[in-house]
Amino acid sequence: MSAISFLDVVRSFDRVGDQPIVALDRVSLTVAEREFVAIVGPSGCGKTTLLRLAAGLDFPTAGRVLVGEREVRAPGPDRAVVFQQFALFPWKTVRENIGFGLKCRGMSARDREVPVEHYIGVMGLGGHEDSYPHQLSGGMQQRVAIARSYVLEPDVLLMDEPFGSLDAQTRIEMQEELIRLARVSPRTVLFITHSVEEAVYLADRVVVMSRRPGRIREVVEVAGLRRDEAWQDRPIEEVLDQESFIHLRSYIWKLLRDRPGDHGAIERLEPKRTVRSVR
Repeated sequence: MSAISFLDVVRSFDRVGDQPIVALDRVSLTVAEREFVAIVGPSGCGKTTLLRLAAGLDFPTAGRVLVGEREVRAPGPDRAVVFQQFALFPWKTVRENIGFGLKCRGMSARDREVPVEHYIGVMGLGGHEDSYPHQLSGGMQQRVAIARSYVLEPDVLLMDEPFGSLDAQTRIEMQEELIRLARVSPRTVLFITHSVEEAVYLADRVVVMSRRPGRIREVVEVAGLRRDEAWQDRPIEEVLDQESFIHLRSYIWKLLRDRPGDHGAIERLEPKRTVRSVR
């Protein structure tokens, strides 16, 4: 079943006295339930615009965006967004930040306690429940932001470069945490990133976008290869050294660097096999 569907989506922005800027041009993409899809592409190619359309924070100029069977017309409780900036309330503790969405839904403090404590444990935040954001590292703050989204039990998790502001070591730790969390509490995830390594490591499929106007250049299958070679059971530093990982990373980089229509070099790096995502 499809969790997110972009159907021939166009998004353009008007400019005074000039031609409109076309951010997305006839983009069609389907994300299955509990599938993790990463989107990579040059700056300005429309990656974040796609995510905002799915979130109901923006709307297409033409085409349709569906979550489940319903057309997206506004934000909704079936979707949660994690941004690059942690967007935590500085005057609230870790526990209060995580439970804020549940409180807005009218859930009592007693009823919030179990789910909030669960995700405090899942995200490794034990011992920091009563800390304020300024007392936490960047990685810890992002754990709180992710826990705040997961505790709402959304059908769809939309992540816009959530690890982009973290240092390299913390970013790797958060990637491993996200993989672990995906096993404990699987969700449909649309994940925007500039990091090809991050996309290949995390995603079932990697969507490669072209330069503006943003179009889907290719969708690269990853899930079967990860499963066959048990990437999820190895430390990330070992996975990064695997021949299959290096091959896919190089292939996607070549797609990003070559101009559309210039396929000669890309064919020499064509993935050894295409594997459909199976859950």
